[in-house]
Amino acid sequence: MKQFDYLKPDSMKAALDALKKHERPFLLAGGTDLLVAMKTNAVRARCLIDLKGIPGMDVVEYNHGVNIGSLSTVRDLEMSPLIREKLPVLSDASATLGSVQIRNRATVGGNLCHGSPAADMSAVLLAMDSEVSIASPGGERRVKLDHFFTGPGSTALGAEEVLAGIHIPKELEHYKGVYLKHGPRRAMDIGIVNIAILMDADFSRQTCKRIMIAMGAVGPTPMRAAAAEKMLNGSQLTPELIEKASEAASKEADPITDFRASADYRRALVAGLVSRGIGQILASGSAH
Repeated sequence: MKQFDYLKPDSMKAALDALKKHERPFLLAGGTDLLVAMKTNAVRARCLIDLKGIPGMDVVEYNHGVNIGSLSTVRDLEMSPLIREKLPVLSDASATLGSVQIRNRATVGGNLCHGSPAADMSAVLLAMDSEVSIASPGGERRVKLDHFFTGPGSTALGAEEVLAGIHIPKELEHYKGVYLKHGPRRAMDIGIVNIAILMDADFSRQTCKRIMIAMGAVGPTPMRAAAAEKMLNGSQLTPELIEKASEAASKEADPITDFRASADYRRALVAGLVSRGIGQILASGSAH
């Protein structure tokens, strides 16, 4: 690992000023991806800007929806009483990321900004219609999460911008959800396919009012299964329709073949996991 400058600004303005001033700066949050990349020389940073000195960036609070500071750790979301009460599927998804040690360091913002198509937080927050707040020298802007990811390892963040937080709409609180992750191991592994589903339904009539299905590790970015959602919204959830929509989701996926799985296997997993996830939500809703 080569020598680099280290800065720890105490305000967002100071962080933005440092981004503008220094050559080849990298933002440091939890460091679980960045420091490994630096050690292997995959990243050659001239300057690290440590965001952990900025107050208020690690909050998990409620204000017309759930607001999450980008420096909140994944473990914070897993253990937060607020998240467990309002958005239990987010707590469940957080628990699948790495080990407890990793979750204690890894930040939600870092997980999103890494831009991995297989990132656990990306899929579940995408299914929640989340928005991100982005700070820049010209002020703050909000971007829907489905417009934030622009390609493998790339996002809509500009060179002089910082991801400040994530907002989850209030109406998601009464949705039921599930997060399913298929991988070679039961824990501490990247998913071959990740599926997050949030649904508002009339469970007595088995009717879907609105559903959001997000898929991870099956395209260049995390993605929503828009055609499958359209089939299910406003419809009675018969086994036949669920199967048809699950197949539609698998056709929307655009996976690659790599050493972990073939594209065909990933598409088959999408269909199976979407069908299973909808069934689990229906079973959990009917039980209440």
